[in-house]
Amino acid sequence: MSSSIVDKLMQVLSQISEASTPHTFSELVVASGLHKSTLHRILTLGLQKELLQFDESSRTYLLGPKVFDLVKNAYRGYDIQSIALNEMMRLHKLTGENVTIGVPVGADTVYLRLLDSRHSMGSFPKPGLREPFHCSASGKALLAYRPNNMISVMLDNHHFEKYTDRTITSAEQFRDALKLVRQVGYGINDREEYDHLVGISAPVFNYLSEPVAVLNIWSLHQRCPVGELEAWSDEIKKSAAQVTRLIGGSVPALSSLVG
Repeated sequence: MSSSIVDKLMQVLSQISEASTPHTFSELVVASGLHKSTLHRILTLGLQKELLQFDESSRTYLLGPKVFDLVKNAYRGYDIQSIALNEMMRLHKLTGENVTIGVPVGADTVYLRLLDSRHSMGSFPKPGLREPFHCSASGKALLAYRPNNMISVMLDNHHFEKYTDRTITSAEQFRDALKLVRQVGYGINDREEYDHLVGISAPVFNYLSEPVAVLNIWSLHQRCPVGELEAWSDEIKKSAAQVTRLIGGSVPALSSLVG
């Protein structure tokens, strides 16, 4: 029933969560369109269940501790590998290439799961392997969506070790690479850590719009140069967006990263 108390409570919770500044009772009456007596009942229920809290000093309503507990418990319980597996299998079926999922650990990306290519690869990043961010598609995809001031700190303290002739070896070059990621929505590795490997990566975001994982498609340069691999960029972005939705995440606005 569209007029149920649950629907009205959800309406008020949404309005409070989306407001740029906390609302007073009078402001909530206007925003919700609810009768004062109805809104009062909804707010009382929300306060009783700790879904809302009331700030006496400003006379405004905010989300309550129970909402944040629910979110924290949900994120503590999910297994990103299991949630992403269907999309990884979809990408694997589409491309026939290696598909991996990784997570940021410090300045590195750690790979959690690998779906092998139909073709023999020889040397290839395996689950548990750590990669520095400056020479991997996944590192670029993850770091590009951090706030600019955080990026500056990481780059100031980072040693840009050279692995191949194509490795990025300066903070200035790396900033240019991150600008490209923000423009196209995915990271690229064109033989920057290994002379024979290329890859593309797209980030997964949590409810705070933070990059918490990355989906990757990798191949041998000899079989599939990076330009050909990029033909799958829309598909990997689609998969990353689906995993983001499944964990209740959202893509950050680029304007929020300036700082």
